[in-house]
Amino acid sequence: MRSAQEAGNFPYKMSTVCYFEVDENGSLSQVYQKNKSDRPKVLEAYQRAINKTATLYAVWPGRWSSDLFIIDDLDAFAKAFDLI
Repeated sequence: MRSAQEAGNFPYKMSTVCYFEVDENGSLSQVYQKNKSDRPKVLEAYQRAINKTATLYAVWPGRWSSDLFIIDDLDAFAKAFDLI
C-alpha cells in the first residue's frame, strides 16, 4: 500500500480512480464520485475519515498494474472534491 500524500501528485479526480472506505468495524463501502449528486456520499465519507471512524483508500489503475493508496492527506482530498 502506498501513501497518497507521499505520491505528491495523486490524481484525486481522475475518473478511473476507485475510492472506498473501511469503517472501525471493518466494513467496506465504495465511495462514488461520478456526478454532482454523489457529492453528499463523498462528503459523508470524508467526515467519517476526519472523525477517525473510517479510513479512505483508493485504487489508481495503471497500464500494467493497479496500486492501492491510503488517502492520508484529507485536506488535499477535500480540496480536490470542493468539500472545504
